[in-house]
Amino acid sequence: MTTAFVIEKFDSGMHYIMLDTKTVAALTENDNKRVICKLNNQLEFHCAIMPKKEGGHFINIGLTICRKLKIKEGFKVSATFSVDNSAYQFEMPDEFKAVIDTDQKAHEIFHSLSAGNQRGLLYLVSQVKSTDKKIERALKIVAKLKSGVTSPRAMLK
Repeated sequence: MTTAFVIEKFDSGMHYIMLDTKTVAALTENDNKRVICKLNNQLEFHCAIMPKKEGGHFINIGLTICRKLKIKEGFKVSATFSVDNSAYQFEMPDEFKAVIDTDQKAHEIFHSLSAGNQRGLLYLVSQVKSTDKKIERALKIVAKLKSGVTSPRAMLK
Protein backbone atom coordinates (compact mmCIF):
# COMPACT_ATOMS: atom_id res chain seq x y z
CA MET A 1 0.00 0.00 0.00
CA THR A 2 1.40 3.37 -1.05
CA THR A 3 0.53 6.47 0.92
CA ALA A 4 1.25 10.16 0.30
CA PHE A 5 3.19 12.18 2.88
CA VAL A 6 4.59 15.69 3.18
CA ILE A 7 8.25 16.18 4.09
CA GLU A 8 8.51 18.12 7.34
CA LYS A 9 11.54 19.53 9.11
CA PHE A 10 12.50 19.72 12.79
CA ASP A 11 14.07 22.89 14.19
CA SER A 12 17.32 20.91 14.25
CA GLY A 13 17.17 20.71 10.45
CA MET A 14 16.34 17.00 10.23
CA HIS A 15 13.69 16.00 7.69
CA TYR A 16 10.95 13.51 8.49
CA ILE A 17 7.50 12.28 7.57
CA MET A 18 4.69 11.81 10.07
CA LEU A 19 3.01 8.42 9.94
CA ASP A 20 -0.71 7.88 10.29
CA THR A 21 -1.94 5.70 13.17
CA LYS A 22 -3.12 2.92 10.84
CA THR A 23 0.35 2.57 9.30
CA VAL A 24 2.03 2.65 12.71
CA ALA A 25 -0.34 0.02 14.12
CA ALA A 26 0.26 -2.33 11.16
CA LEU A 27 4.05 -1.99 11.35
CA THR A 28 4.58 -2.08 15.12
CA GLU A 29 2.91 -5.37 15.95
CA ASN A 30 5.04 -7.49 18.31
CA ASP A 31 6.89 -4.34 19.47
CA ASN A 32 8.58 -3.92 16.09
CA LYS A 33 10.11 -0.50 15.38
CA ARG A 34 12.30 -1.23 12.35
CA VAL A 35 10.92 -0.92 8.83
CA ILE A 36 12.00 -0.62 5.23
CA CYS A 37 10.69 2.50 3.54
CA LYS A 38 10.54 3.06 -0.21
CA LEU A 39 10.11 6.70 -1.21
CA ASN A 40 8.65 7.77 -4.55
CA ASN A 41 9.00 4.18 -5.74
CA GLN A 42 12.72 4.92 -6.23
CA LEU A 43 14.79 4.65 -3.08
CA GLU A 44 14.55 2.01 -0.38
CA PHE A 45 16.15 2.39 3.04
CA HIS A 46 16.10 0.89 6.54
CA CYS A 47 14.64 3.11 9.25
CA ALA A 48 12.97 3.20 12.65
CA ILE A 49 9.50 4.31 13.63
CA MET A 50 10.11 6.99 16.23
CA PRO A 51 7.65 8.52 18.71
CA LYS A 52 7.30 12.29 18.49
CA LYS A 53 7.34 14.16 21.80
CA GLU A 54 4.15 16.02 20.92
CA GLY A 55 2.42 12.78 19.91
CA GLY A 56 2.34 10.59 16.85
CA HIS A 57 5.16 8.75 15.11
CA PHE A 58 7.62 9.62 12.35
CA ILE A 59 10.56 8.35 10.37
CA ASN A 60 13.69 10.37 9.66
CA ILE A 61 14.56 11.17 6.08
CA GLY A 62 18.30 11.75 5.96
CA LEU A 63 19.91 14.55 4.01
CA THR A 64 21.53 12.04 1.64
CA ILE A 65 18.09 10.66 0.78
CA CYS A 66 16.67 14.16 0.33
CA ARG A 67 19.49 15.04 -2.06
CA LYS A 68 19.16 11.83 -4.08
CA LEU A 69 15.41 12.33 -4.52
CA LYS A 70 15.68 16.13 -4.82
CA ILE A 71 13.11 16.64 -2.08
CA LYS A 72 12.89 19.13 0.75
CA GLU A 73 10.49 20.46 3.36
CA GLY A 74 6.97 20.83 2.00
CA PHE A 75 7.44 18.37 -0.88
CA LYS A 76 4.92 15.56 -1.26
CA VAL A 77 6.30 12.02 -1.46
CA SER A 78 4.79 8.59 -1.80
CA ALA A 79 5.97 5.92 0.60
CA THR A 80 5.52 2.21 1.08
CA PHE A 81 6.58 0.40 4.24
CA SER A 82 7.32 -3.16 5.20
CA VAL A 83 8.54 -4.73 8.43
CA ASP A 84 12.33 -5.07 8.34
CA ASN A 85 13.10 -8.75 8.86
CA SER A 86 16.70 -8.51 7.65
CA ALA A 87 19.45 -9.94 9.86
CA TYR A 88 20.82 -6.60 11.07
CA GLN A 89 17.91 -4.38 10.06
CA PHE A 90 20.47 -2.49 8.04
CA GLU A 91 22.44 -3.37 4.91
CA MET A 92 25.77 -5.05 5.73
CA PRO A 93 28.47 -3.60 3.46
CA ASP A 94 30.36 -6.36 1.62
CA GLU A 95 33.65 -4.85 2.76
CA PHE A 96 32.73 -5.07 6.43
CA LYS A 97 31.43 -8.62 6.03
CA ALA A 98 34.70 -9.66 4.38
CA VAL A 99 36.74 -8.15 7.22
CA ILE A 100 34.80 -9.74 10.10
CA ASP A 101 34.52 -13.06 8.25
CA THR A 102 38.32 -13.26 8.22
CA ASP A 103 38.79 -12.25 11.87
CA GLN A 104 37.09 -14.65 14.30
CA LYS A 105 37.60 -12.42 17.37
CA ALA A 106 36.12 -9.38 15.61
CA HIS A 107 33.25 -11.54 14.35
CA GLU A 108 32.46 -12.69 17.89
CA ILE A 109 32.70 -9.19 19.35
CA PHE A 110 30.51 -7.69 16.62
CA HIS A 111 27.84 -10.35 17.11
CA SER A 112 27.88 -9.82 20.89
CA LEU A 113 26.95 -6.14 20.51
CA SER A 114 23.42 -4.81 20.83
CA ALA A 115 21.44 -4.61 17.60
CA GLY A 116 21.64 -0.81 17.78
CA ASN A 117 25.44 -0.80 18.05
CA GLN A 118 25.68 -3.30 15.19
CA ARG A 119 23.54 -1.03 12.99
CA GLY A 120 25.62 1.97 14.04
CA LEU A 121 28.85 0.30 12.96
CA LEU A 122 27.36 -0.84 9.66
CA TYR A 123 26.19 2.72 9.06
CA LEU A 124 29.70 4.08 9.66
CA VAL A 125 31.14 1.78 7.00
CA SER A 126 28.33 2.41 4.51
CA GLN A 127 28.77 6.21 4.69
CA VAL A 128 32.03 6.27 2.76
CA LYS A 129 31.81 5.93 -1.00
CA SER A 130 34.87 4.11 -2.30
CA THR A 131 35.54 0.43 -1.73
CA ASP A 132 39.06 1.20 -0.51
CA LYS A 133 37.76 3.67 2.09
CA LYS A 134 35.10 1.17 3.21
CA ILE A 135 37.79 -1.48 3.74
CA GLU A 136 39.96 1.04 5.57
CA ARG A 137 37.07 2.04 7.82
CA ALA A 138 36.09 -1.60 8.44
CA LEU A 139 39.66 -2.42 9.49
CA LYS A 140 39.74 0.61 11.82
CA ILE A 141 36.45 -0.44 13.40
CA VAL A 142 37.66 -4.01 13.89
CA ALA A 143 40.85 -2.74 15.56
CA LYS A 144 38.78 -0.56 17.91
CA LEU A 145 36.39 -3.44 18.68
CA LYS A 146 39.33 -5.64 19.62
CA SER A 147 40.71 -2.88 21.87
CA GLY A 148 37.40 -2.72 23.77
CA VAL A 149 35.63 0.18 22.05
CA THR A 150 32.07 -0.88 21.17
CA SER A 151 30.19 2.40 20.78
CA PRO A 152 29.76 3.67 17.21
CA ARG A 153 30.06 7.24 18.57
CA ALA A 154 33.55 6.54 19.89
CA MET A 155 34.70 4.51 16.91
CA LEU A 156 36.12 7.21 14.65
CA LYS A 157 37.76 9.33 17.36
